[in-house]
Amino acid sequence: MLLTGKRALVTGSTSGIGLAVAKALHAEGADIVLNGLGDPDEIEAIRAELDAQFNGANLMDPSAIEAMFEEVGPVDILVNNAGMQHVAPVEDFPVAKWDAVIALNLNAVFLTSRLAVPGMIAKGWGR
Repeated sequence: MLLTGKRALVTGSTSGIGLAVAKALHAEGADIVLNGLGDPDEIEAIRAELDAQFNGANLMDPSAIEAMFEEVGPVDILVNNAGMQHVAPVEDFPVAKWDAVIALNLNAVFLTSRLAVPGMIAKGWGR
């Protein structure tokens, strides 16, 4: 198995593409850290299936991202999959929705990467 001994954090991994990525990494031997939203029973079933760790950090909250990395520790693989969209004409686009899209789709990617990279550099390996 190509990724045995590697830890992968996949954001937005409780459904859809993120879950498929988490399953594929698990199939290659990676230890998985799930992150996302959803029904607690469904998340527990996924966690058990993948023998994974779960951290439900709200990625729109920088302090929650920091706390997640303190709990999870260094990761070898970071998949920034979580995201959201809202479609509306610009004149009708709510500012609060814009802020949420930017927080999740941009800020969270920067903040998770910023916290993951030092551990990867220290290990001399990361993706």
